[in-house]
Amino acid sequence: MQITASPGSAKYGASAAQSIDFSRLGLPDKVQKELQIAASHSMAGRTWQSYKTAERMLAKYLRSCGKKPELPVSEKCMLGFVHWLAFERQLKASSISGYLAGIRKLHIMKGIEVPEIRTELVNMVLDGKKNMDATSRLQQVQKERQPVTIDIMKLLKTQIMQWQAHQQDKLTAWVVCSLLFHAACRGGELLCRTKDTFDPAVNLLRKDLYMVGRNTEKASLQVKLKTPKESKDNRAVIVDVFGTGSQICPLRAFTKWERATAGAQADQPAFKWADGSLVTTNAMNILIKKLLDEYIPGHRISVHSFRTGTASMMAQLGYSDKDIKAVGRWSSRAFENYIKLPRSKRLQTLQKLGKNMEWE
Repeated sequence: MQITASPGSAKYGASAAQSIDFSRLGLPDKVQKELQIAASHSMAGRTWQSYKTAERMLAKYLRSCGKKPELPVSEKCMLGFVHWLAFERQLKASSISGYLAGIRKLHIMKGIEVPEIRTELVNMVLDGKKNMDATSRLQQVQKERQPVTIDIMKLLKTQIMQWQAHQQDKLTAWVVCSLLFHAACRGGELLCRTKDTFDPAVNLLRKDLYMVGRNTEKASLQVKLKTPKESKDNRAVIVDVFGTGSQICPLRAFTKWERATAGAQADQPAFKWADGSLVTTNAMNILIKKLLDEYIPGHRISVHSFRTGTASMMAQLGYSDKDIKAVGRWSSRAFENYIKLPRSKRLQTLQKLGKNMEWE
């Protein structure tokens, strides 16, 4: 499989930005092209994609009404569009707001004077829809995402090793799970979005994983995360992962994987399957579901559940809020959303923690 490096593709820029109309200004071709490139980097690629979707949805709505897409849009059109999104498409208020932002951006890209997209009346409808969404959430009994516990980690390791797959794939899947859990990483910090393209400025590369103090009691694995979510200036963060001396020890998992994949290129994504394709978050979610369904029917365990499990485990063992925030790299009290298990009294030392974790 051909793996393509696409610098910048995972963060900024998108083909949708090519529809920005600079030609109406009569600028030289070279100037137009360079302005196009600069403008494409004004927003993240995903934002461009969502705005492009908004344009398609508006066109679809107008076709359903027997009308042709026409700009600028009127308040009547916007209210009809909001109604269609909310009650025909069953979208939440937050999604609808995103689409309206996309419609506003569409006017700017086309060089059309932007009308008042969110009039007072439109805002009233959206505020009401937001309250309706909140009430609906309270009325529904929703199954929460299940946190990964140490017992689930042990089960997952057993299932991975019994999985009918190439030995490299087994070791790769396990080291990914181990780092997600012990480093409290987000899936996107370790894995690529697609199986055949990556952004070297964003994605974790082989050279971004390195051992410090190897074969000593103070050995640790350092993971260089390029653009962690909590970093407002896109500055890399180094996360230290230490050994546990247990059957789910992350250093042991890393060492076995490193040995099995010796010779891999340092400037390529860290995690690849035996066929050369890149390990993606979606692929790991599918694998986890396949391996655990027999033992935990109806579970909602995904790549993000490992991070949930780390926060939950620390809370149960009595770690302070400050410690939990530090380990998970949370800059706010958002970590409280990840604590699914009851707290016990706070423990004062790492030695006490070690005695209570029951790794084996």
